[in-house]
Amino acid sequence: MTTVSLGLPKPERPDGFTAEIHALVDATAPRLFAVVEEYTTEAGDRDARVAAWGLAHKDGSAQVATESGGLRMSLRNPERAAQLISMCPGSVGSLVWPQAESDTGGLHA
Repeated sequence: MTTVSLGLPKPERPDGFTAEIHALVDATAPRLFAVVEEYTTEAGDRDARVAAWGLAHKDGSAQVATESGGLRMSLRNPERAAQLISMCPGSVGSLVWPQAESDTGGLHA
């Protein structure tokens, strides 16, 4: 991870402090997730699309924006976004955590 300078003066930091700042950012960063909509096409095949992207916060809440950017939501938890997609007839919503390393490939229904 690199930092981007906006032309501001670089603060003087004691040895190791930059590493501490990076550790702080890594420890408090929200987790990125996708809200995937799975559905059946007119031909009867299964298909999927990314319907929205979200950020999950440490307190359990989530901020979600649709892929088109037309709708933004604050939700109690990320799973609620998948539940909302599942309310559409013929659709099943799920969460995919891009950085997850598991047997499910980050996919959580």
